[in-house]
Amino acid sequence: MLKELYIKNFALIDELTIAFNENLTILSGETGAGKSIIVGALGLVLGDKAKTSFIRTGAEYCVVEGRFEVAFSHPVFRILKQKGIEYEKDGLIILRRIISKNAGSKTFINGLQVTVKDVQEITALLIDIHGQHEHQSLLNIKNHLLLLDRFGKLRKDLEVYQRSYKKIIDLNAEIKKHTVDEREKERRIDILKYAVKEIDKARLEEGEEEELEEEYKVLKNYEALVSSVTNAYNNLKLDDTSAMTMFEKALAELKKVKDFSNDVAGFTAELETTKFVVEDTALNLKNYIDSIEYEPGKLDTILSRLEFIKSLKRKYGDTIQEIKNYGRKCGQELEQLEVNEDVIKGLKEELDRELDSAREYAVSLSAQRRVCAHALEESVKKELVYLSLEKANFKVGLGYRESKNGPVMIDSKRYELSSSGLDHVEFLVSTNVGEPLLPLKSVASGGELSRIMLAIKTVLGNVDQIRTFVFDEIDAGIGGKVAWAVGNRLSDLSRLKQILCITHQAQIASKGDLNVYVAKVSKGQRTITEVKLLNSKEKVQEIARMISGHNISDAAIEQAYEMIKN
Repeated sequence: MLKELYIKNFALIDELTIAFNENLTILSGETGAGKSIIVGALGLVLGDKAKTSFIRTGAEYCVVEGRFEVAFSHPVFRILKQKGIEYEKDGLIILRRIISKNAGSKTFINGLQVTVKDVQEITALLIDIHGQHEHQSLLNIKNHLLLLDRFGKLRKDLEVYQRSYKKIIDLNAEIKKHTVDEREKERRIDILKYAVKEIDKARLEEGEEEELEEEYKVLKNYEALVSSVTNAYNNLKLDDTSAMTMFEKALAELKKVKDFSNDVAGFTAELETTKFVVEDTALNLKNYIDSIEYEPGKLDTILSRLEFIKSLKRKYGDTIQEIKNYGRKCGQELEQLEVNEDVIKGLKEELDRELDSAREYAVSLSAQRRVCAHALEESVKKELVYLSLEKANFKVGLGYRESKNGPVMIDSKRYELSSSGLDHVEFLVSTNVGEPLLPLKSVASGGELSRIMLAIKTVLGNVDQIRTFVFDEIDAGIGGKVAWAVGNRLSDLSRLKQILCITHQAQIASKGDLNVYVAKVSKGQRTITEVKLLNSKEKVQEIARMISGHNISDAAIEQAYEMIKN
């Protein structure tokens, strides 16, 4: 519900705050006092076009802020979450609109700047304004089927159908994923087969490339390696002045005197150990020389293999492991393509079964909707008569969308399915006998449309998710008995919804749970609009004024008391 409306520097309004009742709030006052200005300010919060002409004369900007209190079960919070708009645990939603002469228009929801489109999407779930305004959910055809289903309590039947419909969408997507153009499929198979064959034939081994590079380095420097290693071996072992000869001579001298000194004995042991190490190293050098075999052409073979591995890496992966993994993936895809026909066949068979189920659910749901549509039509017509719109007619137009390839055939024609079933629903009205039934948005705006909307809202009050209704000009051209009927229905509807109503009719104003008086007053050289929340005595005075004018008589006061009492 709309808890509070704050307005500053808007048209004739200097600054005011209005707190609203959760049931029926009546706004009354002299013609031109500014009642419609308040509704216009509310429309600005809801996303109406911003104009700098709205800014009060002498001011640089205007601000309008609406505070809505909403139950957490309401779908508006799902939209807020999707848009990344935070909200408090108390369920308060604050909408703020600022128009500046220099900075243009800015819109905020809970302190976050958003687009006007965001505001319109969110407030469309919160409030309807009936009169010279576009904030009427009933003017949006998309809502008509939703309201019909809620009226007929068809939610469970719709959910059964929608589960089937979703499965159809998923199956079609799966079939599309598996379906490949035949030429493209053959091309892909050739590419995959070539890659698998090339990788398999390569017989790659982990670490192979490193080993080849090491062997290449050795063979490329074969002569230098053999020469240096041979010289090193000779210096350690074979030459007359080799290290081993020197070790043996040194050891022979030390052994002569090792028994005379512990230190010399230690030196002898160390030298013997070192001799063994040098001898072992010399042996290793000899074995290394013997292991190097220079084969003519082997260097070219290694280079060729390394280049081949590099070419595979350029095509299939940065490492041998990645190349082998790619080969496995190609094999799996190849296998999948070869069995794809069987997969598609199975999916299509499942799709046919699901389409049969969806058709059955859709036809059954459509039949129930037609019964509910008739009940809704009769209920709304009764309300139209009660509101003295006897010549008006209301009809729920149901039709199917014809489609050349539609899955549902009725009377030799094919129709398409949507997420809501077979039906296209639109509420139609005619205001006079003999006139054609037209969409609601084609009906002349003003009081007549507002009363038609009131009739529909009265019937759909229990199922409409919108919590707040605003009626402007609902009393245009009516009085007496009709005004009483309108007041009664507004009062009845306000037990289910929050109602804000601008009226000049005492019969309607007497029904108010909260009465707000709007007046235009002069302050210095300025004219401004002010509001006053009326107490019970002031409410009587205001209704008496509406009955008799400014010269309020005792009879008018007594009549006002009776109206309120009744």
